[in-house]
Amino acid sequence: MGGNRRRRYGTRRARGWRDRSLAPTWWERISAALPALRGARALLVRRAAAGALLVLAALLAARPAAPPQDQVRVVVAARDLPPGHVLAETDLARRSVPAPLAPHGVVREPDLARGRVLAAAARGGEPLTDVRFAGPELTRLAAGAGRVAVPVRLADPGVADLLVPGRRVDLVTVPEHSGAPSVVAENAPVITVRPVQRGPDQPRLVVVGLPEQQAPAVAAASLIQSVTVTLR
Repeated sequence: MGGNRRRRYGTRRARGWRDRSLAPTWWERISAALPALRGARALLVRRAAAGALLVLAALLAARPAAPPQDQVRVVVAARDLPPGHVLAETDLARRSVPAPLAPHGVVREPDLARGRVLAAAARGGEPLTDVRFAGPELTRLAAGAGRVAVPVRLADPGVADLLVPGRRVDLVTVPEHSGAPSVVAENAPVITVRPVQRGPDQPRLVVVGLPEQQAPAVAAASLIQSVTVTLR
């Protein structure tokens, strides 16, 4: 009978040992739980990112829109225009631009530009200002105080192609029959150059800025003598 008890006890011990050997260890349990922890962490990160995006979208939606800029109507060149061009109705157009971008002295009404002479070339769409036209405004800006605009015709029309508004020149007269050339004006700013009006060999008209006391003598000399310029 005692032997039977020992056999049963030994059988229970063997069965318990086998049960414990089949049970997972603590490391196996942690390893098995790691994928689930990683998945939960990734899900938490995704949810947090989605929540942050929703908050950002709500803030942007609640942000007040920037107020529209005030617009002003200005006169622009309807197409590319050459210097010396007399502006007609078809040369002008009106555009709306933000008020801060409108240049000083910009023309607001076509009537103020129609019939005016362009002192320099203008690109299509370019706003026209008061100093774009041959006149007192341009003379004061280009020539300076105490100067007036004087038109002279250059003997060599090809020289006029080298001139642009703002270029400084010396005016030289050449007697028709004899005598040495003489400089009648120095460091004169070019205000505008008129385009060819007749044939390509005809003298070109150039407007320069000269001191008031010197202007009459130069204007008179240009009528009776050939005039050319030297470039500075």
